[in-house]
Amino acid sequence: MLKYLTLLNIMFWWFIIILSMCWTIDAENIYTSRVFVIPIGPETFHLKPQAKRTDFSYQASLINAPDLPPWIHYTYSNRHNLGFIYGVAPKDQRDFQLEIVALNKRTYETSYTVLNMSVVQKDNTSTYEVLLKIDNLNIEDTFDGYRLQDLMDLFRTELWKESQDLYVSYLISAVAEGARLPLDPREPEGVVLRLGSSIPFSQTLIDFEKELEPLRKRSPCPKDFKKTSKEKLFREARFLMDWCSFQLITSEITNVESALQDVNNIENVDSLVDKWQWSIPKKSDIPTRNYTNDILTWIFIPISLLIILAILLSIIICLHHEKVKDPVSDKYFNELFNIFYRKKNNNIELESLKREQLPVENFGKDQVQMVQYATSERGTLRSLAVQPVILSETLEQNPGTSRNSYLRPNPPPYTAPGTFGTVKADL
Repeated sequence: MLKYLTLLNIMFWWFIIILSMCWTIDAENIYTSRVFVIPIGPETFHLKPQAKRTDFSYQASLINAPDLPPWIHYTYSNRHNLGFIYGVAPKDQRDFQLEIVALNKRTYETSYTVLNMSVVQKDNTSTYEVLLKIDNLNIEDTFDGYRLQDLMDLFRTELWKESQDLYVSYLISAVAEGARLPLDPREPEGVVLRLGSSIPFSQTLIDFEKELEPLRKRSPCPKDFKKTSKEKLFREARFLMDWCSFQLITSEITNVESALQDVNNIENVDSLVDKWQWSIPKKSDIPTRNYTNDILTWIFIPISLLIILAILLSIIICLHHEKVKDPVSDKYFNELFNIFYRKKNNNIELESLKREQLPVENFGKDQVQMVQYATSERGTLRSLAVQPVILSETLEQNPGTSRNSYLRPNPPPYTAPGTFGTVKADL
């Protein structure tokens, strides 16, 4: 019994804490086909007045769902220090609820609230819309009411004077629409919006669209293009327009509404959550990939190409072998054998020269051995005396010329035995 009382006490106090943190705000009325903007701040949670806006961060989602529907967007403005929920309710949308959680970044305290969104069906749906892209605005700049009001006043007074029921039927950041972020972070991202009315387009707007048709062929569109007739009006109102995106749309149901009408009906969210249940997949159900075919493909194809290439080259070389003539190669092979032949002839010539320089021995009548030299010089004994060697002459001699080692002076006159002192013969 004591355990049950303790459990009931704990549940009671938790219930009191939740009630103290949870507040439900009166219903917010939003219209179909018309942009709504809801600011989120400390006042939304009935916090103390001394609470600083910079200390809080917010998170919004559809009740009993993890996120917002596609046609509702949330952003935080550092300039306003507020969160903003904005979007356009599609046609035939039912009432729904949004849950918002605030976190105090200093104390880490959380607050919770629920927004009741009451959707009102708009009677005179806009069938005529003007698509615009403004380059010098961020999405948070449009939350200042006077900027959009200045734009609509410009159309009411200059371009679309009959449209007294003009309103903003679509609003989103240009980056969310697929545009690229600017290179300079200080530059605005741009805004895409539509101005709708139930009044047909004026002739001024129709003529102005024809004037801008050639610009649609230019991509990207030049930001500083100033040759339109209405450029001065928009620049005076501090709007830099992307004229390549200017377009007149005539349709009873906008593209956004028709795309989201059947898919994003919040009425069926609870039933979808009940039907969808996540289950752990089995290991056998997980697909596997066979790499055998990939490996065979990576190896077989390159090897096959190499074999085919080798066969083609071999066929080409075999068929054109007789036609291939290289004079330089033929001369090289011929000269290769002539080198040895010339070397042999040079050796034979050297040997013959040496033999010619050797002395020749003859025998006379008296069986006297006569010696004859190839290059002998006749002269007296005095002429055969050793002459002084001049150093300069020896240095000037060519080292390539060799002296004959067999040249020597003539012997003395020969005297026969028995005729000593009577007969002398000079040989």
